[in-house]
Amino acid sequence: MKINISSEICQKCGKCCKGHPFIELTEKEVNLLEEQTGLTQDQFTCIKNKETGEYFFKFKKNGECVFLTKKNGNHSCSVYNARPKICRDYPSTSEQKETCYNKCKEFLTD
Repeated sequence: MKINISSEICQKCGKCCKGHPFIELTEKEVNLLEEQTGLTQDQFTCIKNKETGEYFFKFKKNGECVFLTKKNGNHSCSVYNARPKICRDYPSTSEQKETCYNKCKEFLTD
């Protein structure tokens, strides 16, 4: 089953943007996010290794990505066009695919 981030199921779930505190970003991804959002890197990243230009996303206290938005029960990414590779590739592991598949089944049987 191919998961489409714009699908109603994904918008209702948003699990892929919650509870993953160590999302690595490259310096190029950080620069693109700065450009798109007008924010500075310290507003949405933690430095992993400044010398190699590696960063982590900051997450809200509730475990959600700082760019995850929720409106009328639907989740969306406020930086969708500039989201990092790890987000574009989700779901990529067997565990992630199983989670998405199970969530799809849950919504389809309701």
